[in-house]
Amino acid sequence: MLFQKMRRLINVVQGVMHHFDTSLPSKHNLTSLPSLHFSRKDLVAEKANSTINQLSSDLHLYKLHFDWLLYWYNQSGLASNQIKEISEEIQSIIILVQRQTDTPAQNTSLSLPPLTSAWEIYGTSAVIHKRLLVFSDLYIRALWVLKSSANNRRHMQAQRR
Repeated sequence: MLFQKMRRLINVVQGVMHHFDTSLPSKHNLTSLPSLHFSRKDLVAEKANSTINQLSSDLHLYKLHFDWLLYWYNQSGLASNQIKEISEEIQSIIILVQRQTDTPAQNTSLSLPPLTSAWEIYGTSAVIHKRLLVFSDLYIRALWVLKSSANNRRHMQAQRR
């Protein structure tokens, strides 16, 4: 189920990405976004609980960023349906992970700067969308590795019997 929800998130974000020119510079550095620090070796070595807990924590930060974008889209009178849809998809994944891992909801908040122009909203939105797409793709790969490893372990245990 988690794998399918992450695929759905990727599809929604990809549907929005064609509206953005991600090669344009953005004023905001956005160091508050989760860092992507996995290599191929890391994916193979990951354990299910730590991967899923990290996914939940990082998605929470993306949710805060999309809520921030949604606020500034609404303040500027810009169409925000897609931002809201992505925020809701992220929230549904967070809830699923909390149910699967019995972890409490996070109460983290961020202090993000105001976005003062439509151009700044556009550029910042492009950066956040692009980073979420890369992040989601990475976690889909991690979940796939975990799923494959679990299937291999089950297959080997069945052969021993």
